[in-house]
Amino acid sequence: MKKLNKWLAMLLVIVMCVSILAGCKPPVTDPGESTGESTPVEIQGYTQSPYIADTMGITSDVTERLPVKEDIMIENAGYLEVGVFGGTLKRAADSGNWYAGKPIEEGLFRFTTKGTIEPNVAKGYEVSADGKVYTIHLREGMKWSDGQPFTAEDCVWFYNKVCLNKIDSKGVRNCHKDANGDAATVAKVDDYTFTVTFGTPKYDFIEALTVDLKWHYAPKHIFEAFVDAAIAGDDELAKTEAQKITGREYKDAADAGKKMLYYFWNEPGVPTLNPYVLSTEEGKNDIKGAYYEFVRNPYYWKVDKAGQQLPYIDKIVGVTVSNVDQKLMLLLDGTVDFETVGMESIPTILESQTKINVYEWAGADWGATQLHFNLNVEDANLKALFNNADFRQAMSICVDREELAGLLTDGWLPGGQAAPSAGQLGYSEEWAKKWTEYDVAKAKSLLEGCGLVMGADGFYDFADGTDCVINIVSVADSGAADVYKVLEPYFRAAGIKCTFKDSDRSNIDNDLMANAVQVMLLPVTNIGDISIVLKPNSMVPGYATNVAWYGTMDETTATGDLLKLIELKKQLDVTASTEKRTEIALQMLKLHEENQWTLAYVEAAPAYHAVNARIQNFLEDGVWSDIYRDMGIAHCQCWYIAE
Repeated sequence: MKKLNKWLAMLLVIVMCVSILAGCKPPVTDPGESTGESTPVEIQGYTQSPYIADTMGITSDVTERLPVKEDIMIENAGYLEVGVFGGTLKRAADSGNWYAGKPIEEGLFRFTTKGTIEPNVAKGYEVSADGKVYTIHLREGMKWSDGQPFTAEDCVWFYNKVCLNKIDSKGVRNCHKDANGDAATVAKVDDYTFTVTFGTPKYDFIEALTVDLKWHYAPKHIFEAFVDAAIAGDDELAKTEAQKITGREYKDAADAGKKMLYYFWNEPGVPTLNPYVLSTEEGKNDIKGAYYEFVRNPYYWKVDKAGQQLPYIDKIVGVTVSNVDQKLMLLLDGTVDFETVGMESIPTILESQTKINVYEWAGADWGATQLHFNLNVEDANLKALFNNADFRQAMSICVDREELAGLLTDGWLPGGQAAPSAGQLGYSEEWAKKWTEYDVAKAKSLLEGCGLVMGADGFYDFADGTDCVINIVSVADSGAADVYKVLEPYFRAAGIKCTFKDSDRSNIDNDLMANAVQVMLLPVTNIGDISIVLKPNSMVPGYATNVAWYGTMDETTATGDLLKLIELKKQLDVTASTEKRTEIALQMLKLHEENQWTLAYVEAAPAYHAVNARIQNFLEDGVWSDIYRDMGIAHCQCWYIAE
């Protein structure tokens, strides 16, 4: 009940917070404190980790490296204890771009553990009565990790040069588009203030920004020459300027732009506002290498309630591993400090000689073991088949979910469907059980009703005589290969021939962007999240480039209920009323329930975090969601080590 009540309270806040902006001017949050769960404190003085002077050789007073006193951010959430400086946080890494980034990411604003928005890099904002103009205020005296001033120029330049010219590979995000799809105008007011102006009301801009873009800045003093060369189309000059920054060679300007301005924390020599910065030392500066280090940012702009400059822990080290089993072994012998684990590993962890605490966080995905059919696939036969609800129902009911769940989770989880969990907006028992009965004979009847014809080899063919083959892909080391071995016999028994191939994540991402994926098992982006309002990416076509079930579909190619889904989202964007927004969101979710565009075979699992007992201030009851940046909401800058 505790987790369910947390869901209900959080979702109510999320639905409400995106509508309070209409026709009002919200107060600028006190810039000196983390809100929501904190108590005001008065700090008498500031101290820093000995590591800064002793190891980094920086002897200036800490107050010279913090913002002005009234703009210093105090991490003062109720569950946090005052910690101690020192030590190393040890991780087992898998070379993923976001693996290192999400825990240390710092956006202009952030979500609290109660689901509300609070200032972060920004100290506050104002919005015009018509919901079109947002004025964002920054913290005076704040600095990049290289000691250079961080100002509104970095925010405005990033949008006008990097985003509008798509130098970071992503371009203008949906958070910066109005109801007509037009890009916002971003302008500097002074060194610590800038405005974002829309052509139509944008009632949820702050929330959408926090979900969609997060940072909204880049160090102009570092990147200006590179970006100017990239915009001018001078590829060689751009590569030269990029190499000056990181010491690395890049294929072209586009490659450099994506790595340095989107995955910036992974590139050595790039200043950030994060609590930790990638080392520039050889042997420690490559997240795809065998070992890497993130060292503390001496100009970090947050303190605890005792005035100690955060983070407490001096550095984070990563040891690259090749598989999940190796990660578990390193956790058990104390080589690494924390890991997100499957529930099947929990008994082994609890029996370990190393004292490890296990924390359960609520999940947000619509079921586990998801299978996504690309409804916009290029092949005409497959496109017609995948868009036929009878085919999707057949692929659902031909699987014995309880048997499958038992094999995959050792009985920890029951079978399930791609549907919201109890407590999430749109949940119904009927949806949770839709197409979950096991009936191979009915599945075959449905397949034949789709026009498939049984061939002499025992597998179905298309009506034109060509083989019906479902090519399934997934990310290597995701566990999908093992899942496929258990799942494929069910499909074969129903007469569906399948193939399977797993590839490196970068290859999968490229194939998704090229619309070259037919079907994906354990997709890069699962369908579902805590809010279809705040993050429609996985649930509404056209909002992301890495969602397998709709591929490259957008409003120009969508038809029927898929187009209606997109139109409802556009209607949602220009609606201020809480009641009406909730009504529209429920209509969108109802379309998903009626069509069941994606499948899941196992009930959604909570996220389990196994944490060495020496790590203190770990968030005990969070929610695992990309909206909250997964581990990011745990705020590792506030963790400390108690040996």
